[in-house]
Amino acid sequence: MKKILRFCLLSVFGLITVNHLWQNLYFHDQVTTIAKVAAILAIFEFLIKPIVQFLLLPINFLTLGAARVVTNTLGFYLAIFFLDDFQVNDIHTPIIHWQGFTIPALNFEGFFAVLVTSLTLWLVLVLFKTILTRKSK
Repeated sequence: MKKILRFCLLSVFGLITVNHLWQNLYFHDQVTTIAKVAAILAIFEFLIKPIVQFLLLPINFLTLGAARVVTNTLGFYLAIFFLDDFQVNDIHTPIIHWQGFTIPALNFEGFFAVLVTSLTLWLVLVLFKTILTRKSK
């Protein structure tokens, strides 16, 4: 139970961080919707994801682990399906010029927008977990 609550809390902060990064998440009622999405992602992470990963094990071997990325995306689709007040919109970024480097514009639509958002959330959660579980020597 403690693990689920910690994951929910980290997911809330992760969703807020990802929304500030990409600005593509829509929460109708900010606080309650973010909490609902975090709860759905926690339920997916601890109950549904192990079953899906077991069923997709042969595909995971064939794709050398690339199917795991798609299973993380299923959690977002589950939240979109169950919550009417949550949306993942398309990602459009401008061209960035910095120190002589040019970063091209990024445009992700549909499935790829959800995929990039779930990957970003996964990276943010890994970063948060690393910071919180860091052991002092």
